[in-house]
Amino acid sequence: MAKDSSEQAKRFIDASLKGRAKPPSKAAYTRAVKMARAAIEELTLVASRTQA
Repeated sequence: MAKDSSEQAKRFIDASLKGRAKPPSKAAYTRAVKMARAAIEELTLVASRTQA
């Protein structure tokens, strides 16, 4: 699941950066992916609880 959520987070961040003139720093990109991955995992956990 962690690998899948990391890939989803990267796709989300990459899509949100389309059209920007200047790409973010590597550190900012890494933080954004980490935060997005945590959010995806949390939402997945909440969704699985509501379905049970």
